Amino acid sequence: MGGVSFGLLGPISVWSGGEERDAGPPQQRGVLALLLLGEGRQVSLDEIVGALWGDDVPRSAVVSTRTYVSRLRRVLADGGGAGLGTEAEIRSAGGGYQLVVDPGAVDVTVFRQTTAAARQARERGHLAEAARLLRGALALWRGPAFDGLGGAFFEGRRTWLEQLRASAVEERWALDIERGDCRPAIAELTRATAAEPYRERLWELLMWALDRDGRREEALAAFRRIARLLDADLGLDPGPGLRRMYARINATAGASLV
Repeated sequence: MGGVSFGLLGPISVWSGGEERDAGPPQQRGVLALLLLGEGRQVSLDEIVGALWGDDVPRSAVVSTRTYVSRLRRVLADGGGAGLGTEAEIRSAGGGYQLVVDPGAVDVTVFRQTTAAARQARERGHLAEAARLLRGALALWRGPAFDGLGGAFFEGRRTWLEQLRASAVEERWALDIERGDCRPAIAELTRATAAEPYRERLWELLMWALDRDGRREEALAAFRRIARLLDADLGLDPGPGLRRMYARINATAGASLV
């Protein structure tokens, strides 16, 4: 049935034996998220209070935090009879707490390790393995990171993780194109450029995919489209990545006519 595992890539969640456990109200889940992000190090009481309440700290903040920790300990110790306490434990450490848990039980850690393994596989020339690893890493996401938690701390961490996710998606598209699996990438990139029309890397990948699929004129037309959009809306010229892709496709087109 499997042991305990934790989810931060979506709503804050705890699972044991394939079943989700009640991790409590949002602030209690916030404490759990902070301890998991600590990756085994001590997280001070001040850090927890600051992340949960920011500058508007109530007098009851310390007492409330200790209550949340006590409740989380019960969740981990009881687990509805699943025996979680042998796999995850919150320990008092100095002026704070640390959560001792197998890193492989935390989705954020697994995501980062798997994307790193995918990059290494690509460097070795194992493109299919790299693509498989990236798909597995992206499948861990169940929604926005730390879904349901607000405040500057969690917003900052959410932005950081969303950037890592976007990079992984772009790398997967690049791998698919490099392997010649262009049509699914074209469909996804067409939707992505419509959703984020000023993100030049998406247009660069779309141009590459179209060219690899034998649709060179469409690739060049895509460049003209984003160039007009940048000029009309932002007063900008295409960046170096787009210009290099355009030059490469044009050079290939010229060579094919010789």
